[in-house]
Amino acid sequence: MSERLIVIDWGTTSFRAWLVDRVSGQVMETIPEGRGLTAMAGLSFPEYCAARLAPWRESGRGAPPVLMAGMVGAPSGWLKAGQPSVPVGAVDLAAGAVAAEGLSNAWILPGTHRRNASGDVDVMRGEEVQILGALALLDRPGGRFCLPGTHAKWARAEANRVVDFATFLTGEMHAVLMRHTILGQPAQSGVAFDPAAFDAGLTQAAGPDGVLHHVFSARGRHLYGTLPATGIASFLSGVLIGAELDGALARDPSIRDGPVILVGGAALRTPYERALAARGLDGVWVPADRATLAGVQAVAALMEVGER
Repeated sequence: MSERLIVIDWGTTSFRAWLVDRVSGQVMETIPEGRGLTAMAGLSFPEYCAARLAPWRESGRGAPPVLMAGMVGAPSGWLKAGQPSVPVGAVDLAAGAVAAEGLSNAWILPGTHRRNASGDVDVMRGEEVQILGALALLDRPGGRFCLPGTHAKWARAEANRVVDFATFLTGEMHAVLMRHTILGQPAQSGVAFDPAAFDAGLTQAAGPDGVLHHVFSARGRHLYGTLPATGIASFLSGVLIGAELDGALARDPSIRDGPVILVGGAALRTPYERALAARGLDGVWVPADRATLAGVQAVAALMEVGER
């Protein structure tokens, strides 16, 4: 088995890579940022990846295997990797890994999908790896998960497999409201998180009039002086995250048995922990980077990959 492994988390707007010592599990070096899929127009995925990884793969020691997770395996990415139906565990991801055309000794991990009783399909790419990694880090076989982000996921895992999940358009909807509607026009960009405005949004979301009314209430609040321009982004975040939590709870009341395992970036920790507390829920935080690394390493351990 190779002593080194390259892990890549390649999403719509981000590229991160880690050179890992497979024996100790420690990160040796990191590439903290790069081009996400939306910034790859006209560029070659194999050439870009090879250039970014060159210092790690041209050291005279052989090329460490590369395992990639995330939207890089979507139809708009490098190539389409499969999405086997839940339940999905590390064995399934290892079996479904696809060789990355144009780059030697490199694989793209599959995602997963689920179909409900009505025939509706939900999809996931990358978060399944994070769920498995979080389970390994917490040394538990299952739990209820929330993975905040552009397309937030609520998932359930049992026996070290993802068995159910649902997607909420929370982050992307917030971006749309802020950039492309009258609600976001008076808002000030780059302002700090406003706890009071966020809490007001959470309370608003719990009301009976529906999320379309709740988001528009930001307009009246601002015009009549109860919501400053600096608080609009946090208020809308509170409304949307509150609606997300309430939808997740309505879909799966057993979430209240808790704790909810939150897997995400540091910027979303405070809002989500605050929202969980407001709804009477406990949370356990796992950084997304650590979950991705642990999940990919768990899959790599089941694959016959080595330095070449």
